[in-house]
Amino acid sequence: MTRDKEELNKAQAEMRDLTRTVLALRQELESAHADVGDKLRKSALSANAEIAQLKTTVTVLREELEKARGEREVAVQQAVAASHNDIQQLKATVVSLRDALELVRFEKESSIEKALGGANAEIAQLHGTIRTLRGQLEALPAKT
Repeated sequence: MTRDKEELNKAQAEMRDLTRTVLALRQELESAHADVGDKLRKSALSANAEIAQLKTTVTVLREELEKARGEREVAVQQAVAASHNDIQQLKATVVSLRDALELVRFEKESSIEKALGGANAEIAQLHGTIRTLRGQLEALPAKT
């Protein structure tokens, strides 16, 4: 019976050791689960913080892009307005130069007509003088 008792004691000791090992392993497993949970929470917090930061960056970049688009549109409108003003000024200059050219052409034609009128009057006067002189020459007695 002592042998049975010894075996019983051995079995009970082994059972206690196994129970302790199971408890130790269970605690280790729970600790590992807790560590994994903590790491997951920390990773989630870190990911959420990074997501928030990226959203802020996206918002800032979107605002800058829209501001740049607005500035570009304003610049384009200003350039169009400036070129429109330049075109209007050039058209006004062309009209003014055309009017000045027409005036000069009219004055030149008028001046030419006056000069021609004066020249024709002078030619007519000279023809009259020639006729008069010819008549006087013919009236003179011929020298023989």
